[in-house]
Amino acid sequence: MCEWKPARKGARRRRCGSVVDRDDVERLVLDATYGDPATLPDRLCEALRVSASMDAATLSLFTDTPHRQLLCATSDAALRLERLQFGLGEGPCVTAAREGAQVIVGDLRHDLSAWPLFGPCAQEQLTDVGAIYAFPLFSDTGSTLGTADLLCHRPLAPDPDAVEAAALAVRAASGALMRTFRETVVEGSSDLPPWEPEDILDSYWGLTHIAVSATAGALGITDDEALARLRARAFGTGRSLPDVANDVIADPVGWEKDAR
Repeated sequence: MCEWKPARKGARRRRCGSVVDRDDVERLVLDATYGDPATLPDRLCEALRVSASMDAATLSLFTDTPHRQLLCATSDAALRLERLQFGLGEGPCVTAAREGAQVIVGDLRHDLSAWPLFGPCAQEQLTDVGAIYAFPLFSDTGSTLGTADLLCHRPLAPDPDAVEAAALAVRAASGALMRTFRETVVEGSSDLPPWEPEDILDSYWGLTHIAVSATAGALGITDDEALARLRARAFGTGRSLPDVANDVIADPVGWEKDAR
């Protein structure tokens, strides 16, 4: 996960949502592509945050599927947002991935009627988030690859120029991810992209993926249904997905009987 760092002393931080020059947006994202491919998502996340003049950013793959993988989050608030959306199976970035269109929530206090579960939970658990701008990431073929979330601590009415600058940065970031994927997997010798999640990310998403596979195998159901059962158990008991996942992994037989 990207380390959250304050602006350097004496630097003027842009106001959240202020418009950045198009050339600066492309330069910031391009600069982020240089370096170790394994840490590319971290650099892209920070480039997205800066180029869009937002307070935090996230990148995730396969957002609206049971195989969702968070690549990076630049702050604790961003990480909590991603955990909440993954745990509930709904929210701005899930909708952005499912519909292949940007989703702008200018005021988290009011603009959440589209998500009956996410809405009240977000207002309770994300009190330090005022606005969420979610954008789909597209593959070379035009299919949805994942999503980028941009956060502001205060409510932020969408400015068309600022939204377009953010969308430009997301398109550039998506292209950088796809190029690295092609070079390492399609044209290279690796079976997997070089991005490795930090322990804090893998312990949440990785553990849940293992439990989903175990549940699907034990009950003879799809991964989608298995994840829905885990989410229902977590929501109904007020526990986190990893806690429920640990139960499944520790006692697959007991979980199977209980789930039925």
